[in-house]
Amino acid sequence: MTESASRTDPRDMVKRYAILAYGALGTMFDVGLMVLGSLLVGLAIAVLLAGFDLVNVVQELSTGGMLASALVLAIVGLFCLGVASEGPLGRGRKLVGFQLWEVGIGRTVAVFLVGFGALLVYGMISGFLGDVPEPLHKGADGLRAVAISGMVVMPLIGVPLSLLVRWAPNAPPWLDKAETPVLFVVWAIATMAIFA
Repeated sequence: MTESASRTDPRDMVKRYAILAYGALGTMFDVGLMVLGSLLVGLAIAVLLAGFDLVNVVQELSTGGMLASALVLAIVGLFCLGVASEGPLGRGRKLVGFQLWEVGIGRTVAVFLVGFGALLVYGMISGFLGDVPEPLHKGADGLRAVAISGMVVMPLIGVPLSLLVRWAPNAPPWLDKAETPVLFVVWAIATMAIFA
C-alpha cells in the first residue's frame, strides 16, 4: 500500500511532467530558433549578394537599403542561433526516463505552442513593418513560415520521425545523436517549402 501510494504521489507526478514540459518545450523552442536563425542568415547573405549586384533577388532597392537590410537580418538570425546554442538544446538536455508516448505528446504540444507563439510574434511585428525595405518583410514572412510549419508539419512528420529514431531497436551508436538533427531537417524543409 505504501509503495503504490508513493508511486501516485501528486507532487511527484507534477514534478515529473514539469521536467517533461521543460525539456520538450526547451528543445522545440531551440530547434525553432535554429531554423529561423538559419533562414534569416541565408536571407541576409542573399540580400548582401544582391547589394553587390552579384545576384538579383530583390526588386528595385538601393544598395544602401539592401546592405542595411542584410545587416539587420544577419544580426537577428545570429541572435536566434546564439540563443538556441545557449538553451536546453545547447546544453545537450535529453528526455531520459520517460516513455516514448510521453515524449511524443510532450514534443507535439511543445512544438504547437512554439509555432503558435511565433505566429503571435509575427502578428505583433507585422504591424510595424509599414515602410521598411522588402527584405525585412521577407524576414517576417520567414517567421510566419517557421510558425506554420511548426504547428502543422512538425506534429505530423517531425515528431514521429524523431520518436522513430529514439525507438529504433539495434540501432548503431550514431543514431542516438540523430534525434535533434531529424527535428531540424524536417522543420527546415517544411519552412522552406512554405516560405518559397
